[in-house]
Amino acid sequence: MFLSLGGNELFSQEIKVGKVTNEIRVGPLSDNTNLTIGVRNMLEELLMDYGYDLWDKANTQINVRLVFFDIKNTGSNIGIYHNKVSATYIIAIGELQIGDKVKDRVTKKGVSKEVSNSTLVVASDGSFNNQTTSNALKKVLVKLVEDLL
Repeated sequence: MFLSLGGNELFSQEIKVGKVTNEIRVGPLSDNTNLTIGVRNMLEELLMDYGYDLWDKANTQINVRLVFFDIKNTGSNIGIYHNKVSATYIIAIGELQIGDKVKDRVTKKGVSKEVSNSTLVVASDGSFNNQTTSNALKKVLVKLVEDLL
């Protein structure tokens, strides 16, 4: 759809969020359908922040496949001092689809770190933190949208 204003043409930036799939096979987020709903909501919000109009019948769409999730815990203990760093890694594949054809495909990694220091010994259970997971997802989606659009 094009609009013409005094010889200047403005392109209407209509887009829709296509398929969001969770293809993570190992870990706490494997086959988690709530994750795909959350990613869809984050992606829609991000596209609106970038000035795109969301429309279910748009010819252009973005598809996202979540393919990897892991947490890497590192830390050190000296006496009663404890330092722990948890890094959440998420890898996603984004596709820009126009009509029936995929025009571009990119793979991006998002990382979010959580650092904790204490003077007591703290047990590390290896569980994931919702905030760091959310931060890593936002980072990977921003990278996908910027590269695709």
